[in-house]
Amino acid sequence: MLGTGEFTRKYNRKAAHIWPRALSVRWEDFNLALLGKVLVIFIFLGTILTPLFWLSGIPVLQSIAGFGWDVGRAICSYTDHSLGISGEPLMVCTRCFGVGVGLLTAGLVYFYTPLIKEHLPKSRLHLAVILAALFVPWLVDSGLERLGLWQTNNFLMLPTGFLGGVAVALAPLIFWPRPEPDEE
Repeated sequence: MLGTGEFTRKYNRKAAHIWPRALSVRWEDFNLALLGKVLVIFIFLGTILTPLFWLSGIPVLQSIAGFGWDVGRAICSYTDHSLGISGEPLMVCTRCFGVGVGLLTAGLVYFYTPLIKEHLPKSRLHLAVILAALFVPWLVDSGLERLGLWQTNNFLMLPTGFLGGVAVALAPLIFWPRPEPDEE
């Protein structure tokens, strides 16, 4: 009879050669890019799942939803302007939700399609100016609201947050080394 762990040691040696590389996870696979992707997906999905967990009526999920709203209040001080699902608010305001959507969208489009890569300016300064310009609507909308000169709504908060999220997602490109064009 095999003792605890003996089965695993005995049979995983053979299975290690059968498993494709894509299905195995090693410590060196973890890097900053993977962490960033996980965080963006968590921010996006967590925002949507929080009210759904609360509406489920299951005590464990409602506890998770309560924790989600606590996290939302910790990162967003403006949660009274939030979209809702069946009357329950998302864990962050509409602008922060737009940031999450912008981060996720820009990341997916940049890494998995050629749409953004082909149209980025070659100069890092031009890229920085474009990314800064994406923040201007957010600054104007939020700044005027904080000064009491403007009353914003969800229809303005979502797109301004989205543009800010796109800018945040693309900001590391200012500092990353650019690949050299192929010389043929």
